[in-house]
Amino acid sequence: MSLDFDDTTYWRTLGEGARPALALHCNLGHSGAFRGLGAELGDLLTIQAPDMPGHGRSDAYQAGTLAGQYMLDAILEKLDGPVDVIGHSYGGLLGLRLAIEWPEMVRSLSLFEPVTMLAAKDKAPEEVAKNDAHMSKVIALYEAGDPEGAVRMFVEEWGDGTPWEQLPAETRATFARQVPVVVASQRDVLEDVGQVMPRLGQVTVPCVVMDGALSPPIMKPACDGLAAMVQNGRRVTIESAGHMGAISHARAVAAEVRRTIGAAV
Repeated sequence: MSLDFDDTTYWRTLGEGARPALALHCNLGHSGAFRGLGAELGDLLTIQAPDMPGHGRSDAYQAGTLAGQYMLDAILEKLDGPVDVIGHSYGGLLGLRLAIEWPEMVRSLSLFEPVTMLAAKDKAPEEVAKNDAHMSKVIALYEAGDPEGAVRMFVEEWGDGTPWEQLPAETRATFARQVPVVVASQRDVLEDVGQVMPRLGQVTVPCVVMDGALSPPIMKPACDGLAAMVQNGRRVTIESAGHMGAISHARAVAAEVRRTIGAAV
């Protein structure tokens, strides 16, 4: 494993395989979350994984920044050729946008629960409405000056199932500092400011869309909808996994990444 910085973004390198890959983590995560996948795929891939602003070792998030555009700019400055993309949650949505806007840079997409909630609006509008209501409460708490209350509500839905009170105090404090990025990312998730949804049909590379059998109910229709909208989509559900399945079930997820890469040019 190697580590390096550009001006503001911290990058981690995992594995020593011949194929270059890019791994994009979830909100409240960091590049180290891909250690398990790196260990499973290190013979095949050399994975570069950035920390989002305000996460891991990257610089602090600057209020008002469009989180998705910021990360895409950082990624494009780093990449020097096409990569296999692995994306978890918000990172999966960023991977899709990269494949749409710079298709020459993406060889395959392996996505675990990308937050393409809007892909579920036709088949599961009630779940989309529930998610919108939940995130509206998160945002309202943040805007009312209660970042800890906001991130607690977010983590209770999208974390690994550990009760808030059982998280270490340092972890809770870190999450509270990162909640501005969670709120900013909802411009991409709820409003689709990057116009990903209308352009999903442009995605032609092999794309596996994974969810966990124990994840929040919206994820199944969101992943089903996404896999149907891209041109070469494949759906997989990882048994006994939740939303953090890319971390907790790295071996099973890695097997699907390997299969997807095998279908890519």
